[in-house]
Amino acid sequence: MITALTLEDLPRIIEVEQQAYPRPWSERMFLQEFANPLGITFGFRREKLLGYIFAWMIFEDLHINNIAVDPRERRSGIGSALLQATIETARLQGGGHATLEVRSSNLTAVALYAKFGFVKVASRLGYYEDTGEDAIVMGMRLSK
Repeated sequence: MITALTLEDLPRIIEVEQQAYPRPWSERMFLQEFANPLGITFGFRREKLLGYIFAWMIFEDLHINNIAVDPRERRSGIGSALLQATIETARLQGGGHATLEVRSSNLTAVALYAKFGFVKVASRLGYYEDTGEDAIVMGMRLSK
């Protein structure tokens, strides 16, 4: 079930984040996301939080900052459900475009985003400090 995230979710968010990414966000980064009045946050729950998404809605532009799913629950539709809820929310708020960055090696995520209509619009060379890996910038039109 998709629900709004709260600060009470923070310990589980950090747990999933640490399992999902080689260089996880810090608690401070998540606190900043919760404090941002432009933020859109959703969690996916089945008895406990299994995934989450953090995004910003700046004027008509949606920017997806972080999406993660418990590695044991991947490929079960959780990421798709979170992305769909966020896109629908942005559309309801008058969103016209969406963007995100993804590691060039994360082919699973690239395929997920492409399924929703995201296309590669640019690259950011050496974007990820931990490995020097490039980011693919993907974007899509939200208005139909």
